[in-house]
Amino acid sequence: MESVKLGAITKIIGMRKPTYTLLFLLQFAFFQILAQTKPETNYYVVIGVFAKLDNAVRLTNRANQQGFNAQYAIHSRQKWNYVYLLQTTEKRKAYALAIRMRADTEYKDAWVFTGTLGEGQSIVVQEKPVEPPIVKPEEKPPVLIEPVEKDSVIEQKPVEVPPVVEEKPVVKKPAGKPFIFKLESADGTPITGEVHVQESTNATRYQVFKANEIVYIEAPQNARGNYVVVTQAAGFQPVNLILGYENPSPETGPEGEAVIPIELSKVKRGDYIDFTNVRFFRNSSILDPAAQNELDGLVDLMKESTGYKIRIHGHCNGTNDKEGSIMGTSTNFFALDPGKNKIGRFSAKELTNERAQTVKAYLVSQGIEASRIDTKGEGGKIPLYASGSTLAQYNDRVEIEITKR
Repeated sequence: MESVKLGAITKIIGMRKPTYTLLFLLQFAFFQILAQTKPETNYYVVIGVFAKLDNAVRLTNRANQQGFNAQYAIHSRQKWNYVYLLQTTEKRKAYALAIRMRADTEYKDAWVFTGTLGEGQSIVVQEKPVEPPIVKPEEKPPVLIEPVEKDSVIEQKPVEVPPVVEEKPVVKKPAGKPFIFKLESADGTPITGEVHVQESTNATRYQVFKANEIVYIEAPQNARGNYVVVTQAAGFQPVNLILGYENPSPETGPEGEAVIPIELSKVKRGDYIDFTNVRFFRNSSILDPAAQNELDGLVDLMKESTGYKIRIHGHCNGTNDKEGSIMGTSTNFFALDPGKNKIGRFSAKELTNERAQTVKAYLVSQGIEASRIDTKGEGGKIPLYASGSTLAQYNDRVEIEITKR
């Protein structure tokens, strides 16, 4: 009897198999359609950002006269005009061009913008005039008649229903006062970056806010009522200033925000390629995953320009010994691998030499000849920021020097 039941169950399951298979195929097809309809990400190689359209047009014309295919478009939210040399959906292609621009041209600040530029800038030509819409007379609200008894002599009067007033939602603003920190060059060109806001120069904690956007900051806790503001923008020297919270600026924006203009100056570059995202895990020679895009751009540059030779300079924060990790036997350049990384105590010189060697090893793994790459560990003797400051983490870096073209 049990064998008969088992056979029956098996038969039923066998009959259901095609149904499950069909459902699976339908789900697979659905997700394939979603994948195909998902919009692709755009990458732009940007050489300048301007508040004034005339400046964007001027840079676009100059770049085109130099043989580039430059265009400009507005950022729909920021309302700034971006001048770019390339728009592509291939991330690696964009970073390769950005690195080449930094290495070979005057556009040392070329960078990759991810997103969408432009807001309906195409011209629409109307072939015939648009007919005005037909306006219907507004319907009046219904009229209710009060019932009156038959023997009553009271005149019937209509009772008007008052219109319903729709309440607008109240937008709750963040706590604190609104500010906008305008980072700009001497000619008024906006600069992408951020500001660090802290209670004092010796503070160990700070708040980070994007520049050129309205941000809300609560009142400081110190008795002076001031904040220390430190700017940070790739390729520009940092600026420190004191911000009086109650009377920050005589200039206010359209939304009542205090406007804090800060002029930045470029750092000296020479024949160095400036990297903005080639960083390392703390006290290690293992690269942060965000470093790969720029390093791949350097790989492509060296493959295209076979005469290039470079020297990789490794740096760290401070000159003291570090408890950390280096690559060891691991071949994973962008993730910690405790089983294969070498853990120990290293001098600043040793750690920075290992950092330069890690970058070299990655370039070689991507097909660049080792003979074209030198390395040098600088220790902590060439900091960008004071070793005890809130920006000290940016002293952990590498710099690429072009030694032969």
